[in-house]
Amino acid sequence: MKTKRKSTVSPIAWAAAATVVLASCGGDQEQSVDTVANQEATQPGTEYVIRKNDLTLMPVKNRTKAVKLPVSGRVVPQNETQLYTEVQGKVLPGGFRFREGISFRRGDCLLTLDSKEFSLQLESQKSAFLNNLTGMMPDLKADYPANYENWLNYIKSYEIGQPLKPLPETKSDAEKYLVTANQVYNTYYAIKAQEERLKKYRIIAPYNGMITKTHVDIGGLVSPGQLLGTVINNENYELEAGVSLEIASQLRIGDQIEFTSNELTDQWVGKVTRINNIVDPNTQNIPVFFRISGKGIKSGMYLEGEFSSKTYEDVFVIPSEVLSRDEKVLLLKNNTILGKPIEPVEYLQDSIIIKGLADGDQLITNEFQIPVKGKRVTL
Repeated sequence: MKTKRKSTVSPIAWAAAATVVLASCGGDQEQSVDTVANQEATQPGTEYVIRKNDLTLMPVKNRTKAVKLPVSGRVVPQNETQLYTEVQGKVLPGGFRFREGISFRRGDCLLTLDSKEFSLQLESQKSAFLNNLTGMMPDLKADYPANYENWLNYIKSYEIGQPLKPLPETKSDAEKYLVTANQVYNTYYAIKAQEERLKKYRIIAPYNGMITKTHVDIGGLVSPGQLLGTVINNENYELEAGVSLEIASQLRIGDQIEFTSNELTDQWVGKVTRINNIVDPNTQNIPVFFRISGKGIKSGMYLEGEFSSKTYEDVFVIPSEVLSRDEKVLLLKNNTILGKPIEPVEYLQDSIIIKGLADGDQLITNEFQIPVKGKRVTL
């Protein structure tokens, strides 16, 4: 797009006007066509000269134009997890360093808390449970001999430090009542609950990711509900963009947009995964979420893209300032300035898509503050 000259109007004396006329006729000092026209228009009956070289012309070439609307937003991790402890204990040293910027794999042990005291209490409960089962065995052997061997093998299979195995199934209601009366089921499930609690002394990574924040160190005592740190999934990211109502009405789940960064040369493709149904009252935008991944993508990056909204055939794009209030533009034809009505089809940020011009037309992009339609120009 060529640079547009802007007209200026400043009152001058007759002597200055004479100087302008002389300059336009071949003097050493040259002035723009806009300035000459404005200066001479202040003098009634004065003729002024517009030279073709002073006009900024834009050759018309109609084509297919896709309207692209801006879409931008920041990259956020698909998963961001704050780690809290549900038990109490000191942080033990381990092979994994719980520090910011450290990457991990799913299943890695991020933190280990001292569980020795709790483990001993749990083994004590298991021992009492085993003693209870042993005391029930004479009644099982006398009244329910068909299932006696199964219960006996269960007791023999007990291993210290290992989780309790599932209880044998009873073969009659009477046998079930005996087992229930001896508090077997109640004690068994209480121990299984404690076994699950014992697992919470080790913090296991829920996915492949990276540690972004830490709040504890080796040897520190943590209590239930205390924040240990924050981890993110560094393999799956989302881009959260606030889009206009116009764009939101046209976007569909699965649509793809290419995003770029002002600081990098890489490009990333974002795929629409979610579209919120709530309008932000402050921006009047609708949140749209894109799944985005690729080399170089990082949480917090600001990316920009364009959404192809509409496509127009046989149109031309002009600067916004060229269109007059009566929806006409100026053309140069046979060295004469003519006014041509056109049809605006889409108003963009600083330009307008129009119809009504023919290929080869010479569009004048100069701005005039006086009428110039029908004016002939000199070479």
